[in-house]
Amino acid sequence: MVQQLINGLMLGSIYALIGVGYSLIFGVLRMLNLAQSYFLMAAPFIVLCLYHDIGMPAPLALLLAMAVMSALGVLLYFVSFAPVPQSHPLGGFVSSLAFGIVIQTIVVAKFGTLPHGFELGLPLSDITFGDIILSGAQLLTLVLSVIVMASMSVIIYSTRFGRNVRALAENDRAARLLGVRVRETVLMVFVISSLLAAIAGLLIAIRFENITTFLSDRFALKALAVIVIGGVADMRGAVLAGLLLGVAEVQFQAYLPAGWSEAFVWIAMILVLLAFPNGLFGGGIRRREV
Repeated sequence: MVQQLINGLMLGSIYALIGVGYSLIFGVLRMLNLAQSYFLMAAPFIVLCLYHDIGMPAPLALLLAMAVMSALGVLLYFVSFAPVPQSHPLGGFVSSLAFGIVIQTIVVAKFGTLPHGFELGLPLSDITFGDIILSGAQLLTLVLSVIVMASMSVIIYSTRFGRNVRALAENDRAARLLGVRVRETVLMVFVISSLLAAIAGLLIAIRFENITTFLSDRFALKALAVIVIGGVADMRGAVLAGLLLGVAEVQFQAYLPAGWSEAFVWIAMILVLLAFPNGLFGGGIRRREV
């Protein structure tokens, strides 16, 4: 039971990282960024190029991959969101999906569709407590996720930038009148969101030691379920919903026939929408009038 709880928290922390990225962008733009999951997939393949093809040291390859994903986040904003009127939220939705598919196509052209091993030789050791086994990759995932989520909480709720983000999410017109530098704030949100996706993708690759060019598909749908359950514009809700979803999914995998754990995610999302249209932790969503 405890082992399954740990496995669920590990999976849920990854869901939470992706969900927070979705929530941040939706909060400031009221548009969903569907390229997020493709960034998750691309980051490990960038590391493969740098580490295996070029021979770069693993820590440097990981850092450079995150820097590349941050730059792609800025490019995504200018290509897919800046030209789209905020009164037309489907524009960003479709444009970001197209951007993500282009990324996936480039990666497929380079690496194909077969799984690739992801072994960086990191010094990760397993820890055993009686019958409980915590792998080095699981420990890294849990610790790094806690650090990232705690850092995000401090940034969003205790810094000037965070106040600007919350002001934009609450009322963008009032935020402009108060002197919030909207474009700079939104750009930084895209950088952070892209970093979160990259970290999540790298943790997945390190944990499972293999990746595919279709890694984005599974986690994209789960992350959408997370933000629906937690509230699409609520960062804390995304974290809690991600953890709950991960734990519940692992429990269902342990005690139910194969396939039912996947069905649970969508059943849970439908039930939450029926009972709480704005999610368990989300407030009302106000349509932008820009």
